[in-house]
Amino acid sequence: MSMPPTGRTWITAEWLSETGGSERVVERLAAAMPRAEVFTPVAFAQGAPSIARERIHAAFRRPESLMRRREAAAAMNAASWPTWGRTLDRKADLVVASHHMSSHWTAAYSDVPHVSYVHTPARYAWFPELDGRASSLPARALCAHIRRMDRKAAPRVRAYAANSEATRQRIQQVWDRDATVIHPPIDLGRFAGLEPAGGEPFVLGLSRFITYKRLDFVIEVAQAAGVPAKIVGGGALEEELRAKAASARVPVEIVTGATDAEVAQLMADAAVLVYPAVEDFGLVPVEAMAAGTPVLALDEAGTRETVVDGVTGYLLGGLDASAWADKVGPAMALDPAACRERAEEFSEESFEDSILGWISASVDS
Repeated sequence: MSMPPTGRTWITAEWLSETGGSERVVERLAAAMPRAEVFTPVAFAQGAPSIARERIHAAFRRPESLMRRREAAAAMNAASWPTWGRTLDRKADLVVASHHMSSHWTAAYSDVPHVSYVHTPARYAWFPELDGRASSLPARALCAHIRRMDRKAAPRVRAYAANSEATRQRIQQVWDRDATVIHPPIDLGRFAGLEPAGGEPFVLGLSRFITYKRLDFVIEVAQAAGVPAKIVGGGALEEELRAKAASARVPVEIVTGATDAEVAQLMADAAVLVYPAVEDFGLVPVEAMAAGTPVLALDEAGTRETVVDGVTGYLLGGLDASAWADKVGPAMALDPAACRERAEEFSEESFEDSILGWISASVDS
């Protein structure tokens, strides 16, 4: 195991809200560097629960009433980084950014060495064809600001790591920087000893209820396959998904508010995870494999790097519900042990060793 960096280290993150992929990475970075402080413009009451509250420095705490829309969070970010960036010269010897929108911006204001682990360059700013959420006039103005700040910060970051080869290529495309690929960590302990509870087979859709996750397509695949579906998560499209579920030709259950343990069990119970999103990496498919469940996913971006076609699931081109439905039966016949074995390659221990080795090499170079 590589040793954590010495000196005063700060971890930066856009926000700490409900636990998602980027929040889990921040938690693992904090675990790997136990003396590091964590700065985020916005900290929700339940954000990153494994990090001691005294380690988290936030410009806005418990901002739930202000955060009805993501634009508010982004505005808080844009307002916070200049002030914090200028204070880092007297507070830190090293900054490790967990970046998907703005976390590396402090490099534009500080001479402290920066390294950045990138989940993606902000997709709605740089790749709106993949994520069309930034359609309003204020959102378009914010995207222009993101692009401008990224161009200022990127040349000043000492080294980049990317969560996938797809993200590495995007970093090269928009910032003209190379990156080391380090896949994000999976908490394999969540799935240890889980067994299917039995009952009628169902396909699972699991993600936030937002457009690019394409959960409506999961329902279409279930209909084409003649198999019930469970759609698990929460978000702005809940009512739209409930309406589609109510009119479906197969039983479709919408599940919101599930705990981590309940989600893990649902993954183990599912016959197949149907995952049609274009993802930078995609934690959910790897978590499903950790639960022994095969995955149907697009043969693109992150899922191309994680799902082993014909072994732990099937990779498909395009969004043809009938073609996906044809693979539900063959996927159900795949070996759960092979799925679990593949997931073990993305362990927390492997991530921590890789990330600390990369930080050490980047700082020493």
